[in-house]
Amino acid sequence: MTDALAWEFDARSERLYIHFDVSDHFLTLDTFVRTAESARKVLIALDATFFDSSLDYELIVLPPSEGTFLSKLGVLLAGPAAVFAFINTEVGGAYVEGLTGRSPSEWTKSLGERHRGLIAGALEDAEQPDEKNTGFESIEVPPESLPVSSDEACQGAAQIVVAMARGILEKQPSELEKVGMELGSRPDAVDARADFYAACLDDSDVKRVGFTPDDNFPIPRSSFPERAQKPPRKPKEQEPPEWFVSIESIYVTSPNWDKEDQKTRQWKGKDQLRRDCYFVIEDAEFWHKVKYKALRVEVLDNLKLQWAFQSTDGRPKNRRVLRVLEFNGEKLADPLPPEALRAILGQYFEEGARVSQPTLFDQ
Repeated sequence: MTDALAWEFDARSERLYIHFDVSDHFLTLDTFVRTAESARKVLIALDATFFDSSLDYELIVLPPSEGTFLSKLGVLLAGPAAVFAFINTEVGGAYVEGLTGRSPSEWTKSLGERHRGLIAGALEDAEQPDEKNTGFESIEVPPESLPVSSDEACQGAAQIVVAMARGILEKQPSELEKVGMELGSRPDAVDARADFYAACLDDSDVKRVGFTPDDNFPIPRSSFPERAQKPPRKPKEQEPPEWFVSIESIYVTSPNWDKEDQKTRQWKGKDQLRRDCYFVIEDAEFWHKVKYKALRVEVLDNLKLQWAFQSTDGRPKNRRVLRVLEFNGEKLADPLPPEALRAILGQYFEEGARVSQPTLFDQ
């Protein structure tokens, strides 16, 4: 991509503007390098956290405008399919809207009719017949179904990624916390943002910062110290146990059909080792079916679950059912893909379904 011509770059990229309000229209090299590197780390963290490090992009420094110091970093994106797949999940849509202020439908509308057709075609090819994409289900978009050579597709995906990066740099700390950027593996992006404002704080000539080419500087110097603070992280020995994910079949001995009452009285069942287990069902689509009485309930219900749990002294605890796959033999959904699991849990480990040990009656 480094050999791309100027017209190719303009057609396939988006610019991340960093506008410094300085007295004499110049910036020290140290400040420029540190802020540009921090912006690059924000993009790296977004790619690793939300797109499974699958984005094929290049960050290019463009010359500043005459008479001001406007740092322009060009994001040239060659792999748009991962972006469109991400924003068309419930998890991805929530993060995109939280960071950019625009829902996925607003993005596709603003990107134009032809571009919308590319996305719709890719999603139509990826969906299973007669299956509704709801809950946290991820749409697997085949790369071949979305032409990566399309300038419009590349530029549209770059616009979304740049808007997310700008949101991380621009939003108040409380807004980022509300979005959930300080949970799981996402603090890497917030740490990079803190480095950005630490660089601005160290340069006394920087009065304000903005992220548009206009003379609009919403971040005053007085807010640099707060933004330069990295979110506290627990010492290693105080970190909660790691999450494990597995798919298991459970038969229910004591259900709780009141979604809001689960914290008080959890579901109870027997796992494949015939041991008692307690769990909470978080799957929104499952509760939607419960609400509209779309499930065939029996005396002892059998569930096939994708759940997450932590382990202390070899014993599972804090079981969270992320997706109900089958209910009494009826298929309800497919398992959540790795990117959705990472968005919910952060780092996790896969664990295969446990096979029950033979008893005397099995001999």
